[in-house]
Amino acid sequence: MSRATRAIREPLLNQQAPDTASPAVIQRLSRGLPAGMRMLEHMGLNREQQAWLLGLSARSLQRAGAGNGPELTQDQLTRLSLVVGIYKALHILYDDAAADGWLRRANRRHPFAGQTPLDYMSRGGIPAMYEVRRLLDADRSGMFSVTPEARKAASTLETVVDL
Repeated sequence: MSRATRAIREPLLNQQAPDTASPAVIQRLSRGLPAGMRMLEHMGLNREQQAWLLGLSARSLQRAGAGNGPELTQDQLTRLSLVVGIYKALHILYDDAAADGWLRRANRRHPFAGQTPLDYMSRGGIPAMYEVRRLLDADRSGMFSVTPEARKAASTLETVVDL
């Protein structure tokens, strides 16, 4: 059986991390930037907020939106991966409206202490982004059970609008 065939048959947990020392791999992963931007747009983030979370300039995001994106650094690839994971987890846990507003709603859970997850990540950088990802993955696994009532309540919470 070829390695590619084995990779298709094996669970994702057995997959190796991409070789980010390879220019071809970096180029391939960098092509995911427009999708990450669309995810952040769905969550109501403006270009400046998107640029900060992804570790890019607003100009680089504008070029990427036009199909001429940059080759991402390891830091930027990590940020993009975290954004994708956060987006995916939110959409598994909540309906679309609640998931898309979650980053901009004040949250009393640890570690947010009443601030929005977006503010928490803005202040804490990549370590805070990892923390948010771990929290949501724990929710997905049932460690912190999200009840049907909590999902319904999340749909009715107000979103903090950043002008």
